[in-house]
Amino acid sequence: MSKSLKATFAIVVVSVVLVVVINIKYSIMINATGSLGNLAFLVEKGVIPQEKGEYIAFIPPKNPYYTKTFVKIIGGVAGDEVTQEDRIYYVNGIKIGRAKEVSLKGDPLSTGPVGLIPENHYFVYTPMKDSYDSRYKTIGWIPKDLVVGTAHPIL
Repeated sequence: MSKSLKATFAIVVVSVVLVVVINIKYSIMINATGSLGNLAFLVEKGVIPQEKGEYIAFIPPKNPYYTKTFVKIIGGVAGDEVTQEDRIYYVNGIKIGRAKEVSLKGDPLSTGPVGLIPENHYFVYTPMKDSYDSRYKTIGWIPKDLVVGTAHPIL
């Protein structure tokens, strides 16, 4: 085998290994809805966010609209109190946003849970008025076992 062929083979092997390793630890998420104001996020798989305000990537609970991984903002963590008045949600008294009565498709939307967020759960949201998040029963509080990782805006 010639030196140039060996070098090409080595580059291909190293490239494949790097792609596999990077794919195990990271993924790129495209925000098709514009709900967060960013086009793309780098997700650190397995790195569980802990703080309110961090971006979280998770698999949504079974719902009639989405199956792909979501990226949202952590609005509440275990022990925080979620309240709702006239479909407006608050976490520890801080306004998060209003839950709509119907989806963009015209389907009725039931409001999500209120009370103390249980251990290993998150209240997630975005400030966009059409965000499909913890304000709705079909999403609710996100259990830790559905979390993919921490998301970082890159575009």
